[in-house]
Amino acid sequence: MKVLRLKGLILIIVLAGAWLISGPPAALAEDHPVLRVSLQAPAGGLKMGDTPNFLGAVTNLGPQPAQGLVVYLSLVSLAPGHERPVDLEDWSAQKAVRLDRLNPGATDFRHWGLRLIAAGKYGVALTVVDPREPRPIVSDLVPFEVQPKATLVARRVLPVALGEPLLIMLLWGGMVFYHFRCHPKQKPEGLG
Repeated sequence: MKVLRLKGLILIIVLAGAWLISGPPAALAEDHPVLRVSLQAPAGGLKMGDTPNFLGAVTNLGPQPAQGLVVYLSLVSLAPGHERPVDLEDWSAQKAVRLDRLNPGATDFRHWGLRLIAAGKYGVALTVVDPREPRPIVSDLVPFEVQPKATLVARRVLPVALGEPLLIMLLWGGMVFYHFRCHPKQKPEGLG
């Protein structure tokens, strides 16, 4: 019985070693895309009005050139209760890019700019459509947070808020002074 177990264990080890050397069966290899897609967020804090660049990379891991790839950015809102895709037209994002040819082992790097127009929590991913594959290849989601931009600054608002009423009062006072100085009260005839 012990000899049978030992032979079974040796058979399993030999088969596993052969599988590791030759690679996975064709059915498993189809599940793994020949392209690797990654996206990197910019360093530092982000606030409304900024236009950061996200660095995207598409690498061909296969033995054949990849042709006719379509690469585009996807943006989603991750605000609790408001999770949804975001229309990139409002964010002035780049349109999709077509890669005519990506040779084996080559990597295409691109900067993807976003104009941050609203505060909140967001996620961005890079998607590649390969006409040879049945489904797109998507990078990991890169979460980021956009801080609100201060829109009222006291140094700019206070002079206007105090200065306009003061200016109106000075103009009105000047007009009254001019009127009484140029047009003194005249005594009606017959009096005095």
